[in-house]
Amino acid sequence: MEQPLTLRWQSPSRYYTAMLTPDLFGGWMLVTSSNSRQERSGRVNQKPMANYEQGLDAIRQLRHRRRQEGYNLCDGGFAEMSGFDPRAQDVRAAETNALLRVFDVWGLSKAQQAALLGIDARALEQYLDGRPLADEPGLLLRVRHLLAIQKAMRLRFGQDRQIVQDWLRLPCDRLEGRCPLDLMLGSSDGLSVLRQRLEQEADKQRDCRNKRGPSLIEARASN
Repeated sequence: MEQPLTLRWQSPSRYYTAMLTPDLFGGWMLVTSSNSRQERSGRVNQKPMANYEQGLDAIRQLRHRRRQEGYNLCDGGFAEMSGFDPRAQDVRAAETNALLRVFDVWGLSKAQQAALLGIDARALEQYLDGRPLADEPGLLLRVRHLLAIQKAMRLRFGQDRQIVQDWLRLPCDRLEGRCPLDLMLGSSDGLSVLRQRLEQEADKQRDCRNKRGPSLIEARASN
């Protein structure tokens, strides 16, 4: 399943965008643009790709180059993800993008990132450069636990990174005094346990909203 892909980076002084997009003749084109924060007009380059796979490889090389230059990946994703095969390469690539954003929000070291995925530092570097997640059931299961945990935390805490990072590192009574991050780093079972706890709490909150209506939501928001 071949889908358009867009990635955006930023540094303290510049922006950079890369788009893998179909051309008018049924092929693929890599379109890149860069601009400084002070300039109103930037540079745009278009490069024909021999096929979709070559385009993905070019994107991976750009990710490595931008990362080495100090850019931060601030946005990225496929244009459409409906009716997809969860083990397809482009779906795994999209999950890589989402996972790296989660790690950034959580403020994790590379060692912690590798431990959560159950991989070594070399494999992590490849994912940081945009290589799609390996088609390994154990790895993909860990990733889906992590993405589900982030979704549940976002519902609970909103988009405040500091609250999320503090909660992950503080002892939690509902986890028998363990820190959520330590539980996740312990084993894949720890990931599953934390996901279940958070999803159960999210379900309870939804039930309360349905039963008691907007007044309860407003009261919680004010606390």
